[in-house]
Amino acid sequence: MESRAYSVDGPLTGGNMNDVEREGDTVLRTSGPWTPTVHRYLRYLGLAGVTWAPRPIAIEGARERLSFVHGEVPLYPLPQWVWSDSVLEDGAARLRQLHDASIGFALDDAIWQSRAKVPAEVICHNDFAPHNLAFVDGEIVGAIDFDMCSPGPRLWDIAYFATRAVPLTATTPDGAPGMDVARERVETILRAYGSDASYSDVLRLAIIRLHDLAEMSREKAVELDKPHLLDEAADYERDAEFLSGLR
Repeated sequence: MESRAYSVDGPLTGGNMNDVEREGDTVLRTSGPWTPTVHRYLRYLGLAGVTWAPRPIAIEGARERLSFVHGEVPLYPLPQWVWSDSVLEDGAARLRQLHDASIGFALDDAIWQSRAKVPAEVICHNDFAPHNLAFVDGEIVGAIDFDMCSPGPRLWDIAYFATRAVPLTATTPDGAPGMDVARERVETILRAYGSDASYSDVLRLAIIRLHDLAEMSREKAVELDKPHLLDEAADYERDAEFLSGLR
């Protein structure tokens, strides 16, 4: 299984927009004006019973320190076991737990890296996908990379998880299920989450989410001087156009 190298101290591979380094049972990441809000949110999740998210430890100048989430986080191209129905079901159930746990979080003076969306039903992870889930023996044991979280509708996260885990892409990755079973797999996610949304609802939000990702990737390509993000923006727009054709 190809995964982020979590067995030793040092830089962790797989991050696209953040430099991440492991030190023992902690992780150091680049911080920003949003970090105090994210740390307050992670502490809130812990109080609400979410034990599988990182625990905030400190903000140290330009970096934040979090607890290390043990497990293997798959890199692209995703290994074949990621496409199992159990990942869809467990991922959707955990996303529901995450969303429910965020209810009541105080938004006073909150600063977010990602724009808030309407309706602001819950705090969205905004990147809840296999590449940000930790696995042990193929089972989900945790989630990482909460720095992009912000208020938004439940379906915003559900649609993105479907985009990456079904997957809903113009080109089917090697070993992944094809679009002929996409509706069935999306409905598996919706049932496991407990959502009354439809397949069409998921496609609609997935398209908008992909355009949003493309815009953010273009902005970050300039801000972080990472030109490869322009290629990713083009991929997001290609997938969005493909899904628009399906609708």
